[in-house]
Amino acid sequence: MSWIDDIIDFGSTAIEWLGGNSIGGQLARTALTGLALNQITESINKDNEAANNTTQAVDPGVRLQVNPDTEYRIPLVYGEATLGGAVTDAVLTNGNLTMFYCLTICERTGNTNLGSGAQSTFQFKDIYWDDSRLLFQSDGITVSGFVDKSNSVCTDYNGKIKIWCFGGNSTTQVIPNNYANATSVNAYDVMPNWTANHAMSDLVFAIVRIDYDAAAGVRGLGNVKFKIENSMTQPGDVMYDYMTNTRYGSGIAPAEIYAS
Repeated sequence: MSWIDDIIDFGSTAIEWLGGNSIGGQLARTALTGLALNQITESINKDNEAANNTTQAVDPGVRLQVNPDTEYRIPLVYGEATLGGAVTDAVLTNGNLTMFYCLTICERTGNTNLGSGAQSTFQFKDIYWDDSRLLFQSDGITVSGFVDKSNSVCTDYNGKIKIWCFGGNSTTQVIPNNYANATSVNAYDVMPNWTANHAMSDLVFAIVRIDYDAAAGVRGLGNVKFKIENSMTQPGDVMYDYMTNTRYGSGIAPAEIYAS
């Protein structure tokens, strides 16, 4: 039974009353007319919605909102550690299909004291994306795939993600272990809108480029973690560096530190 049948099926008594000239009959006819128009409008709207749902939607890419974290503190790493990075810049390009992130990982520490006295350096031993270890093409920058927890290799990300690692400033590129690339780039030549003034002095960080591809599962920044190793590992070097450094340490004057 349709909604029209519901309106008509009042019985002869009701129809006679509706057809009369009484005020009640006139009001009832007005109410039923409004009900009929409302039902017709709803029926048309449903038909339009059904027609619209059959139209293939155009994928506009992805739009992300990155909230600032005003409480974040850049950590220190001595020896080896696995940790994430803070999003310190993000740029959306290519018609909302390509996203660049700057992930600041840790501070660069000072010179070794017990060893050669050289500036401490950082290696990128492994990079993880949502707990899966990333594999790179021969350039050490372009992701070729990942190894998941079951030790299976997936190549869905091939060519969709690029990661440039830097070990102390924008001009010190570091290629992850087991890869080699004779050509180095500056971070400000990779990150859109950056110039040479974006020095990132004494910071270990990475620039991540993501090309949106829903079919490949690349929809945004995953949970990225970096396994890095600082060349400063001797306990004496670590204690002396932290006690004397004026940027992240206690800022104690070297003359005030006495060996027992």
